Amino acid sequence: MLPGLRWLFRTARFLAAGAGRGLRVPLGPRGFRQGMAVQERSPCQAEPEELSGEATGGGEDSPPGGSPSWPQLSDGCQMVGRKEKLRKEPHCPDDSINCLMMEMPFARADSESEFSSSSTPKPKVKEKRKRTTGREIEEETVIKKKKKNQPNYFISIPVTNPKITGGVQALQDTIIQKDHRLSNAMIRYGSFHVTLLVMHLSSEGAIDKAVGAFLESKDLIEELLQGKPLDLTFQGTDHFRNQVGFVKLTESNHTATLLKIADIVKKVFQENGIFTGDDRAFKPHMTFMKLSKSPKLRKQGVKRIDPTLFEDFKSHYFGDETLNRLDLCSMLKKKQPNGYYHCESSIRIRNSHESDIIKEALHRARLALLSTLKQIKELLSSQEIRMKMYKELLEQRQHLGNPH
Repeated sequence: MLPGLRWLFRTARFLAAGAGRGLRVPLGPRGFRQGMAVQERSPCQAEPEELSGEATGGGEDSPPGGSPSWPQLSDGCQMVGRKEKLRKEPHCPDDSINCLMMEMPFARADSESEFSSSSTPKPKVKEKRKRTTGREIEEETVIKKKKKNQPNYFISIPVTNPKITGGVQALQDTIIQKDHRLSNAMIRYGSFHVTLLVMHLSSEGAIDKAVGAFLESKDLIEELLQGKPLDLTFQGTDHFRNQVGFVKLTESNHTATLLKIADIVKKVFQENGIFTGDDRAFKPHMTFMKLSKSPKLRKQGVKRIDPTLFEDFKSHYFGDETLNRLDLCSMLKKKQPNGYYHCESSIRIRNSHESDIIKEALHRARLALLSTLKQIKELLSSQEIRMKMYKELLEQRQHLGNPH
């Protein structure tokens, strides 16, 4: 503690105590020590033995008979007995300077601990507050907006060729035999498809608008195909960041045409003000498993897909699927009984092969009808057949006229 500050603090305390007893307090550091001595020897704080010596030791004011008695002191204090310790806070009038000093904030302060330079300050523990900067607020807003606009509908190309679906089921069974925990990550039978486009539809009005745009794209797609069939070849397997396993589509002129169809549908939807996902490159594929289907897998220690589980199918040929239909499907609504997604609308894509089949069937039906008409004409041209018909009609009329 600084010497000057210590002296100032003690002087203030001493002045308060001395003023209450009518003592004259010398100022200054040297006078301060003398004043402290006077205070220490004041009658109110002296020991009883010292007071008895002053009162009975041959004083003129001692009572007759030499019996000791405690005198009335000039400051009004009377000694009533020997005490081991003085009271820490002697009673004093409420309007005395000493009481006023005791009410001050620093009256009970420890000057040594507060002002001493050698004392170690107590460490201040501050509570950590999480401060949110403007950038963090902006990022949180973007995340919420992304969740709000998360895709919930998609354009699907259903895969129904039994050869393909059977091969995918065999692939899934092989994986499950190696790790049974992955059974919950498998895409169920009937849900196999190729996703062409994803979007977010927030209301029934948005769904109706999407259905209109979807049907509008039909003529543009058929104009692109010009009646030619579009066959998609499924061969080999791969994965996305060890989280999604899928069957690949062989790159060919047909897959290039499929990309053009995706661009047509996307453009029509955007022209109608419909959100169509991100701008990442479209990679057509058919998913057969994904870990996100079962969040419990992470708790079970399955955090990634091991590609060696389906290494035997890395170059396997699954089959071909002819594009006949496009569906606008919901990701969240209840699936159909056959396992396929809920469809809001569908487009039938006709090609020249189908048209030829239909024309051939109509031609055969027309030929059969013409042959039947020719036979009828030949029968009616016979005189014998006409007489038989006339006789049968006459008998039926008579029977109706006389029912009994």
